[in-house]
Amino acid sequence: MQILDLKQSYFELFGLDLTFEIDLKRLSSAQQRLQAVYHPDRFVNASEQDKRLSVQQASWINEAFETLSKPVKRARYMLELSGLELNDESETTSDTTFLMEQIALREEIEECRTNADPLGCCDHIMDKLRSKADQFGSEFIANFDQGQLDDARISSRKMQFIQRILEQLIDFQLELEEG
Repeated sequence: MQILDLKQSYFELFGLDLTFEIDLKRLSSAQQRLQAVYHPDRFVNASEQDKRLSVQQASWINEAFETLSKPVKRARYMLELSGLELNDESETTSDTTFLMEQIALREEIEECRTNADPLGCCDHIMDKLRSKADQFGSEFIANFDQGQLDDARISSRKMQFIQRILEQLIDFQLELEEG
């Protein structure tokens, strides 16, 4: 059985450059190619050690894919590779304008409940959130590429806030569609 180098970065695992903008089709193809080699189903008749190794490696491939396929996770991983320690428990943003925007967005979502077209209202907010996510992604790229890691960290944190609101909005849309 081939053994993966678990010390390599996720980018190296998939043969990608260390960059925020990645080709998701290429990432997916690389993941499928690796899973074809390391998936536990291929080792049903192997030794117990090879079975365990296969599970470990397949899990690592899946974790790497999950990390690189999600912009927020990818940004945070890039920062960690650059030596920054990230702590969700203690990190927040002191950008009061940004925080006020987050409050306003959550209020807009709540207002959709009483809107004549609640799903249309949600779509409008979804467009705003995607635009903000793109903006913070671009800021992250610029900051990271210039070696301004603290600023890149702030951009990634803002991306994380936007992602949470997006998830809340999606949950709300599902609630509306079911009701």
